[in-house]
Amino acid sequence: MSAFVLKIIALISMLIDHTGAVFPEYFGLEFRVIGRVAFPIFVFLVAEGFRYTKSPAKFLARLFVFAIISEPFFDLAFGNEVNFFARTNIFYTLFLGGVAICIHKFADKACRAEGATIGQKVRIICTAVVMFPFPFIAANALTTDYGAYGVVFIFAMYIIRNKALRIVAMVLLCLYQHQNRISIGLEHGFDVFPLLEWMLIPATLVPVILVAFYNGKRGRSLKWVFYVAYPAHLALFYAISILFVH
Repeated sequence: MSAFVLKIIALISMLIDHTGAVFPEYFGLEFRVIGRVAFPIFVFLVAEGFRYTKSPAKFLARLFVFAIISEPFFDLAFGNEVNFFARTNIFYTLFLGGVAICIHKFADKACRAEGATIGQKVRIICTAVVMFPFPFIAANALTTDYGAYGVVFIFAMYIIRNKALRIVAMVLLCLYQHQNRISIGLEHGFDVFPLLEWMLIPATLVPVILVAFYNGKRGRSLKWVFYVAYPAHLALFYAISILFVH
């Protein structure tokens, strides 16, 4: 399964998820269940992108630009006041995950550079250590979609290179999303939530199976379509909510 196929699956899942989120009075929880497939796949693909890109800076810049472009549409579609510093969209999370990866890449490359003195390496490592917490703190401060957890997920998918270990980490990180629900179920009984709500957990694990079949190939390239689709569908949903719903 190529990266292109994974992107198509994630995009369709995201559209279904946001349909249920923006129009909950018309579409039930099953839309949100299907939508659990999207985020882990996007996380995995962003990490893969940073692993193979020849220009991390350009990749990071694209994520930042689309974070800013998407934010007004994200806020309006979900009924929030437009605010670039609170309750921010998923591109913020992907961007900050990319920042964490780039800090690591910078330190790793600099330390491996021939001719670098011990003193230079120590300064680089110290700088990286000081900078590294920033994207995680920023994700929580900006209340990005999935917050610091999302940044950890992205970085883990990048730093873990062994395929089997990456799958194990993906399972654990996917389950972590539901820690509160699982804890409540164990304490008060699993009938505390309806069956459909429990289906959110296995649905979150579906991307793990899909990623396990990833063949490492890029497939067709429709890069800008996937970037533009995010703000475009949010703008469309907002227009529909104004014209036909409210």
